[in-house]
Amino acid sequence: MEPKKKVKARVYGIDHHESHWELQEWHLDIRQFHIYLTGEEIDYFAEDKHRSEPGVEYQMSARFIKNIQILSQIDSKRPILIHMKTCGGDWQEGMAIYDTLWACPNPVTILSYTHARSMSSIILQAADKRVLMPNSYFMIHEGTLGLEGTTKVVHSMLDYDKRVVRPTMLNIYVEKLKQKGKFSRRAPERIKEMLQEEMNKKEDVYLTPQEAVEWGFADEVFDRNWVALTKFSRKFKKL
Repeated sequence: MEPKKKVKARVYGIDHHESHWELQEWHLDIRQFHIYLTGEEIDYFAEDKHRSEPGVEYQMSARFIKNIQILSQIDSKRPILIHMKTCGGDWQEGMAIYDTLWACPNPVTILSYTHARSMSSIILQAADKRVLMPNSYFMIHEGTLGLEGTTKVVHSMLDYDKRVVRPTMLNIYVEKLKQKGKFSRRAPERIKEMLQEEMNKKEDVYLTPQEAVEWGFADEVFDRNWVALTKFSRKFKKL
């Protein structure tokens, strides 16, 4: 009887060159359990001076869903750190990212660079720990609509925005502000009224990182303590 051959298990993502490729191509660092939530790279012409970030769109959300699933299947209890740098973008694709975070069994920290604004301000709320870079900012607004189609299509989209999109956005904000921050003792309806009043007065409501923490939109401003960034209590449970 021939002796059994020893099979060397392949640890996914451990090879240096392979992990480097995964980071650049898929925005995923399997060894560190980091995900980079950024816009897709765009090829620009050398003379093109109008370079703008594409924001949240289909490719970003589809890739993010895959990356979360990969890490959760490797270890559903290990903390995940998401480096988020996006200006916002499409509502439906942003909510796909939000729902993915909500359903993720792992404790998740989002570290937001530059800004958490518009759709990315909503995505931030799905994290278990919400952290802003010191020189970033937080912004909320009612968003913009791009309508195209027949009169019935336009009316249907407007109705959906009024009936579903805006109430969902406000409810997400209210839930977080009710949990902590200087408005936490107010009734939910009063918080909702306050937010609506702010957005009625200003097209865009800007907050510094410190103000975002005071309001309850974020948990902390990053202090360069990378170890503490993904630390959670042993009794941690997803809400």
